[in-house]
Amino acid sequence: MAQDRPPSNRSTTQRAAVLRAVESVHTHPNAEEVYRLVRKNMPNISLATVYRNLHLLADEGKLREVQFLGDVLRYDAMTDPHEHFYCRACHRVWDLDSSLPETVLRATERKTHGSIERYALDYYGLCSHCRKSTTSRD
Repeated sequence: MAQDRPPSNRSTTQRAAVLRAVESVHTHPNAEEVYRLVRKNMPNISLATVYRNLHLLADEGKLREVQFLGDVLRYDAMTDPHEHFYCRACHRVWDLDSSLPETVLRATERKTHGSIERYALDYYGLCSHCRKSTTSRD
């Protein structure tokens, strides 16, 4: 069966290139941005191949898919729990080093009688550059 075969060297090489592309930037690129990055070294790769490998890498837990307020699906190489700041004006995204304290997570589990497997916390607003631009126009 085709499903039982290990991935070909080509697909493994392409997947590694896609992963390296996402890891090389901290901008949370979308699939088309990843495609442009990968094409620098693999000019024959298709956009469909990039999409397929992004989804496979996300399924494998090597990348994290993130989406902000109806924006395009983006990819994050940092898979540990962390927060994001999303600028509603320029649409840039920053990772925030802080994560929820363990006490908050445990309190939430007690309150819901459940267990937290993962969480996503995103902040929305204006980055300092966009905030200055908005203030200077007033």
